[in-house]
Amino acid sequence: MAVNVLAMACLLMMLPNLGDAAISCSTVTNDIGGCATYLVNGGSPSGACCSGVKSLYGSTVSSRADRITACNCIKSLASNFGSSLKSSSVSGLPKACGVNLGYTISLSTNCAS
Repeated sequence: MAVNVLAMACLLMMLPNLGDAAISCSTVTNDIGGCATYLVNGGSPSGACCSGVKSLYGSTVSSRADRITACNCIKSLASNFGSSLKSSSVSGLPKACGVNLGYTISLSTNCAS
């Protein structure tokens, strides 16, 4: 779940736009909550997971502040999972859900860049 949010946050950060963040960590958590099983066990993400990933991407695509906030929320959630998260699932989540970020995401992503 946290990794999914991280992936989406990274995706959102690639588009430049400044301003105050309107997104909250509870929104991020709700959007990517369905991805926890995929991020820990691998396999294929559920439809609910991919819907959440796409929703999060759509909510943050036009605001750099929202992308940074979402990224930080995802990293915070990911820390709760510790080593149980599969790095390959984290980096592969956007593509598995049909979202093209144009770059690779990881748990070590710098949310400010």
